[in-house]
Amino acid sequence: MASKGHFKLQTNSKKKTKKFSSRLIGVAIGISLLVTIVNIHSTIISFQNQQLFSFPTKAFASNKYQPIKLGSVDDLARQDFTQIDYLAKHLQYSGSSITELAKLLEQHATTESAKARIIYAWITQHITYDVPSFFEAVNNDKYPDVSPEKVLRDRTTICSGFSNLYYALAAAMNLESVIIIGYAKGATPEDIKRFEKVNHAWNGVKIDQEWYLLDATWGAGSTINDQFVPEYKPYYFATAPQEFINNHYPKDQGWQLLSQTLSRKEFDNLPQISARFHNLGLELVSHLQKKIESTNQVDINLKAPQDVFALAILEQKNQELPDTTVLVNRQGENLIISIAPPQAGTYDLTIFAKQKDDQGQYGEVIKYQIEATKSTAQFPKLYAHFHQYQASLIEPLAADLQPNWRTYFNLVVPHAIDIQVVNTTQKQWTPLTAYGNYFAGNVDIQPGNTFIVAKFPGSDDYWQLVEYQAK
Repeated sequence: MASKGHFKLQTNSKKKTKKFSSRLIGVAIGISLLVTIVNIHSTIISFQNQQLFSFPTKAFASNKYQPIKLGSVDDLARQDFTQIDYLAKHLQYSGSSITELAKLLEQHATTESAKARIIYAWITQHITYDVPSFFEAVNNDKYPDVSPEKVLRDRTTICSGFSNLYYALAAAMNLESVIIIGYAKGATPEDIKRFEKVNHAWNGVKIDQEWYLLDATWGAGSTINDQFVPEYKPYYFATAPQEFINNHYPKDQGWQLLSQTLSRKEFDNLPQISARFHNLGLELVSHLQKKIESTNQVDINLKAPQDVFALAILEQKNQELPDTTVLVNRQGENLIISIAPPQAGTYDLTIFAKQKDDQGQYGEVIKYQIEATKSTAQFPKLYAHFHQYQASLIEPLAADLQPNWRTYFNLVVPHAIDIQVVNTTQKQWTPLTAYGNYFAGNVDIQPGNTFIVAKFPGSDDYWQLVEYQAK
């Protein structure tokens, strides 16, 4: 029997929100995107009317490019662009001439794939997102000059400036490309009607007779607390169309580059999935639609590599709910995210993830909307070591235990050498029987706070994993 002196109520068992900092983490620049009216003049895009566009021109209509042959994203991904990305990052150019910059870039890129990549890599590593101009456009309906020359002079722009510059440089380097307009999830506030159909611009590029999709704006970084944070994201270059469609819906459906196109209704009901989701190797096993109707506890199943950790936040009306409304369990190669709505209503669920050895913050990977028709019993409180060791709580799952009642405990805790159930009020310690990483046993529940605690190799201390109440 372990002594209570070895049981530490550690203050480093942080709540999830502290790990998320401001919680606006890893969301691609989609939260700060705008598009403006465009007139095509040969290979240069110039902006003369500063207003949101319906884009009446048919300059980039997909039917003009038929037959559109879809490129092999897997084949392109096998090319090593490390050197191209490095050269693009360190290629300094202070002028505003498209021709001059194109000639500099062409010195390091001879194939069409290298040209397409070096344009993307240079833009995303030298052009920043103009957050003040975004807010000026959203709040006052005033839009900046996003001509390619202006973007080169200022080195900052909104999404249409990114796509214009990519198009102009591609044309100067004899690459065929298009500007695609449409709707991007999270790009603008949902309650502004003028952005319902078009709020973003991106590109398509033709490489060796095959078409690929890219988004230089989202590839340049993210916004956190209304500040642009540069972060080069190769994911948005030649993104697989079946992944790109999660967040990008082109006004011209032909530019979905899918064998079976999605309607806008189908697109709207897809979960909002970030680049991090795919970069971490996550896969959806269940709940392929954004809206989830719930009459009880919801269990979302994600396939995830063993070195990927996840946390989740449930919100209602932009207010974060207590940790006891969500529970993340590791079950073999899957992560099970369970949600317990405290009452009937509409909720927003955001799942965050990171790799085990990543010292940075958890980043957003997927978002859902839950429609609950009744309340569900809350989960117990989880502590940092529960997530750190990828534990899985099987039972009991309710936060409130019945006092003076024998209760069966059942959980998996990898690497633990001892698991105890501790009532700190009664100073009662009850060991669970170990079956490898699996621990189970009956415990006589007494009134007060009850913890599941664990001891791990290299220390005599016990660390909280789970906290219950018995009243």
